Amino acid sequence: MMYRFAASLVFISFLFLAACTGRKTGSSKAYIKPHVEAGNVETNNAYVPPSASDKANYIIYNRELQMKMQAFNIDYKKVQVYLDQKITLTRGIDSTKAEVASGVLRYVNNSVVEEITINAYTPGVIESIDADGINIKFDNSGSLRFVPASGPDAEDSYVIAGSDWNEGVCNVPYAKKIYKAQCVKCNSMAGVHPVIRQSDIDKKNKVSKVLPGIKIN
Repeated sequence: MMYRFAASLVFISFLFLAACTGRKTGSSKAYIKPHVEAGNVETNNAYVPPSASDKANYIIYNRELQMKMQAFNIDYKKVQVYLDQKITLTRGIDSTKAEVASGVLRYVNNSVVEEITINAYTPGVIESIDADGINIKFDNSGSLRFVPASGPDAEDSYVIAGSDWNEGVCNVPYAKKIYKAQCVKCNSMAGVHPVIRQSDIDKKNKVSKVLPGIKIN
């Protein structure tokens, strides 16, 4: 009799321990999280330029378009603007006083050069507009000024406000300093134009309304 009672106690204790062990295992699994590798920040934040087919959706931002936007009361600060060409801004600096905020330093013929690159179709905003031109910025360091094209064959477009032109390269003010501006894949900075997406203007020109209909009772 006592043997059966002791055996029953042992069996019940075994079941109790097994149940507790199972619950602990299940609880520990609930806190196990799968390992997720951190993404590459530079890759995730990198701007991807449009494809060749998408580029057809961009139009040159010119004075005519600017007047149309004003007529439709479209806020120019809410329209994304781009440059249709890749450009670089460079300037020589004193290596003993090298303080660079926007660009990178590189050595050219044993001298230090600051270089700023603005890739084609990098998104920017129009900072301001006046009677003589527009200012476009791509970061908070400074802005590039564009003015209406001049000359007998000039089209109704904006070109970079440069000085001391020499074989397509010109000097431009940026971040209170003077840089040499050069188009990477075109012959002259005069061929660099601000552009916008046609769809951005179309959406802001459209006033949509959905009719609810009329039901007969």
